[in-house]
Amino acid sequence: MFRNTHQMMLFCTAVVLFVTACLYGQANVKMLRDALNDRVKTNAAMEGRVHNTLLTSEIIRYTGDEVLHTVRQMTGTGVQVEVNGYGYVIDPLLDPSAMIPVELDGNYRPEYNRNESGELVKLSFWKEVQRQ
Repeated sequence: MFRNTHQMMLFCTAVVLFVTACLYGQANVKMLRDALNDRVKTNAAMEGRVHNTLLTSEIIRYTGDEVLHTVRQMTGTGVQVEVNGYGYVIDPLLDPSAMIPVELDGNYRPEYNRNESGELVKLSFWKEVQRQ
């Protein structure tokens, strides 16, 4: 008899802890959702006065694989993509065999061109020359 009582108490404790954890998680999700909604409202109220001031001294480089993936992913977004000065629009659904002349193991330097409102208009990749 004592054994059954002990197991029932352990089971009830586990149920109470599980319900408490679920309620705590739900409260955290609500708090995060409210904070994100508040941040969206604050940014919308700024009316374009928010500017990115983060500048890094490290040069960003893309590999050829990343360039190829980026060109394919940017198709249909309205952003022009250039590789070494030539524009490419490739839709993998319409032409899966379309090729872009990139060296997969090469390094490419990205160049972001934005309009007055900060939207990305053109993305250019330039091949870096390997020094020997």
